[in-house]
Amino acid sequence: MKSPISPQRPQNLPWVLAAPSCVLPAPVSENCIFLAPEFDEIALAFFETEACLAYTGQDLPPGLAQLPVSWHMHLPLDLPWGAGVERVAEIVLELRRRIAFLSPGSFVLHPPQEPDQLAGLALLLEKGGLPLEALLVENIAGRDLAQHWQVISGLGLGVCLDLGHMLVHGQEDFLDLPELFSRTRMVHLNAPDPLKPARHASLSLLDGRGRAIMTRLLDGLAPGGVVVLELFNEEALCDSLRCLRAAVSAGVGQGGNLEAKA
Repeated sequence: MKSPISPQRPQNLPWVLAAPSCVLPAPVSENCIFLAPEFDEIALAFFETEACLAYTGQDLPPGLAQLPVSWHMHLPLDLPWGAGVERVAEIVLELRRRIAFLSPGSFVLHPPQEPDQLAGLALLLEKGGLPLEALLVENIAGRDLAQHWQVISGLGLGVCLDLGHMLVHGQEDFLDLPELFSRTRMVHLNAPDPLKPARHASLSLLDGRGRAIMTRLLDGLAPGGVVVLELFNEEALCDSLRCLRAAVSAGVGQGGNLEAKA
C-alpha cells in the first residue's frame, strides 16, 4: 500500500521522523506497512495494557522486521501503578520481550504521580535489561517533569517533550529545567484541538505562541533525536507534515542543539 503523503515529507531533516502505529482505522501491521515508505521510525502505540498483552503474531507478524524503519514503543497509558511498581515492571518487560525482534530503541512513559514510583520502576527495568537512558519520561499534566526532575537527572533517564501537552497545561517553564535538552531524546508534535484540548490536532491549528514553542523544541532537539508527528488520522498527519516542511524550510531546527550552542 502506497501512502499519498510522500510529496509532503520534509527533506534533509536533522532528526529521525516518526509517526504512530494508529493513523489508519486498521490493524497495527497494516499501519506500519502504510507508514514505512514515508517515515524513518514507527512509534508502536501500545496504549492499552490488556489489549497489548493479548497481541499475537497476527498483530505483530515477524515480517515487520523487514520494513526499512527503526522502532520505539509508547508504553500503556493505563499501567496499574496501584498494583505496585513490580507489576508495572513485569508488564513493560513482557511487552518489550514481545517486540524484541524489532529492536526498539526507546520506551516512552507517562509518569506516575510519585517520584519514588518512577525511580523504583526505572531500577527494576534496568535489572530486567532495559537501559535507563532508553526510558523516556513524557510531560503529560500539571508539574510532572519538574516533580520528577531529580529522579530523571539522577538516574540518567531520557525525556520526551510533548508540544500539545505543554500548551494545554502551561508547561513552557519546563524548557528552563537544567540540562533539559541534553536529556531530550524525542519530541511529540501536535496541537490542542480547540473543541477538545486534550485531543491531538494538526499543527496547522497552532497559534503564534504554539509555533514559537514548537520552534524552541525543535531548535533544542539534538540532531539524531526523534520527532514524532503524534496524530491519529491521515488528514491531520498530512497537514502536519506540510507545516513541519514549512517550518524547516524557514530554518527551524537547522541551528543544532540549543544547549550545545550555549
